[in-house]
Amino acid sequence: MAKRKIGPILTEILEALDGIEAATAGKTLEEFQADWLLKHGVQRGLEIISEAARHIPNDLLALAPDVPWKQVRGIGNVLRHEYHKIADPIVWAVVVDSLPALRSAMEIISESLANGNQTSES
Repeated sequence: MAKRKIGPILTEILEALDGIEAATAGKTLEEFQADWLLKHGVQRGLEIISEAARHIPNDLLALAPDVPWKQVRGIGNVLRHEYHKIADPIVWAVVVDSLPALRSAMEIISESLANGNQTSES
C-alpha cells in the first residue's frame, strides 16, 4: 500500500464525519430506513472513513486505543462486497454510537501531529 500523507487522510475522515452528521441530524432510524439516498450517502461516507483509516499508521491509531480500528478499517469491505447483508439498524447504530468516538480519536491524532509528537510521515 502506497504511503500517503496523514494530514489529507485526517481531513477526508473529518469531512466524511461532517457529512454524515449533517445528513443524519435530527433523523430517526425510521427516517433513515425510508430514505434511500440518505442510507446510501451514509454508507458511502463510512466507506471513505474505512478506506482512509487503512492509511493511518498503527502508531497513530494507538493514540486512541478505545476505537475498534480493525472494525473501522473493515466496514468498508462489508459495505462494498456484502451490501446485500447490511442491516439498517446496525449502520444506524454505528452512526449514533460509534462516530462520535471516532471524531474524538481524529482530534487526538490531529493534535498529536500538530504538536510534533509523531513518528509517521505527516
